Amino acid sequence: MSHTHPLLSAALCALMLLTSALAQAAQDCPGKLFATGFDRQTLHGSRENLIAAVQRGEIIRVGWELDFDGNGKPDMSHWSEAAFLSVRLGEVHTQVLGIHRQKPARDSGDMTLPEEYSEWRGLLGTTGVLQGSFSDGTTMPDSIAVRITWCSENRALPTLLFRNGSHGETLAGSRAALLAAIRSGQTVHMGWGLSVERDGRQRSVEHVIAPIYLGIVHGEEVVAQLPEHIALQAYADVDRGLFEDPAVMWRGMMTTTGSFDAVWVNRATGEVVRRFPQRAAISWYGVPAPTGTPALSMPGGVIVDAAREADRLPRDH
Repeated sequence: MSHTHPLLSAALCALMLLTSALAQAAQDCPGKLFATGFDRQTLHGSRENLIAAVQRGEIIRVGWELDFDGNGKPDMSHWSEAAFLSVRLGEVHTQVLGIHRQKPARDSGDMTLPEEYSEWRGLLGTTGVLQGSFSDGTTMPDSIAVRITWCSENRALPTLLFRNGSHGETLAGSRAALLAAIRSGQTVHMGWGLSVERDGRQRSVEHVIAPIYLGIVHGEEVVAQLPEHIALQAYADVDRGLFEDPAVMWRGMMTTTGSFDAVWVNRATGEVVRRFPQRAAISWYGVPAPTGTPALSMPGGVIVDAAREADRLPRDH
């Protein structure tokens, strides 16, 4: 009679447990809230977290896997936006938008669409059950236990990354956070404003804008050009918030040093109608990114195109 070595037995047992765990592992996704296995038991998260996200109006996506041969491993998986969500007695259900019926091949990964249109619709629940129906009357089981994963697709919201004072001093956040957001390709917004007491009352104006150009200078300071718009008669008086000459456009440039250069240009004549150098406290907003995001500058990152040297014009041309 043969005997298995104790260490080998332990290793085999651990392998079996790992295989079982992998077979039950839910699909992964950012913002995973809840998942159930083929046995309809909870694998991840809680129904309460999912219900809270639904009640906040978050965008929910749902993924489900089917086990055709009953070996505890998925044979096919699907993802869809949770098109119509219902919460009842602590359970969440969603309808899946109708799709053209698909026909998977038995022995390959091929998938085809039948020539005659037949629509499939499904209903999934945190109960771990899938129900489906076909528009042509084709029958399918009343319900199937599937492995289901529920995820929130809400994106991270912009937050204040950095606020510089009118002379470049740090008022909030950090330059490093702003630089990381820019280098990672995030959309950055800027805000500034003024509050003064005039005629016995407090008056204020606030601006938020998305720059059309961002530059990082010496890895420390940020330069931003602001999009032009038709100049207003007044920016801090609602009653005079009217267009001036439609040909006169306003444009600005701001930096994290606090400099703020504004110009009014008549686009019909090219004349600079007004120039107003200012200094401003500027707030910079974006989605936080890892501060180790690599710099965009590098040795030899931009070189003269020797093949087109003849096309080069002098700077004062």
